[in-house]
Amino acid sequence: MAEASVVRDPEVEACLRQTAQARERLGAVLREAKGTFSGNPLDWREQVRRHPVECTLGAVVAGFFLAGRSRAGEEATLLDDLSRTGLETALGLFLKSLL
Repeated sequence: MAEASVVRDPEVEACLRQTAQARERLGAVLREAKGTFSGNPLDWREQVRRHPVECTLGAVVAGFFLAGRSRAGEEATLLDDLSRTGLETALGLFLKSLL
């Protein structure tokens, strides 16, 4: 039996080389993405670790919002309104469940 001769086309070899390089780049990108992506997007502790300044500023804004004056009365705050409607208890239980 005669040996099969392999025909080498420069264009085919160039395409195979580009495909191999693209696979290498894609693998590197996927490894990097896997290392930076949090498995649970609702994991707030990881978000606080990654963005401490933004989370602190968000907490300050939420505190000012809750301590601000409400529309109901002169001395009442939004937190007082939440207390009257029973949401303060629900909010406390919700926050405890997050911890």
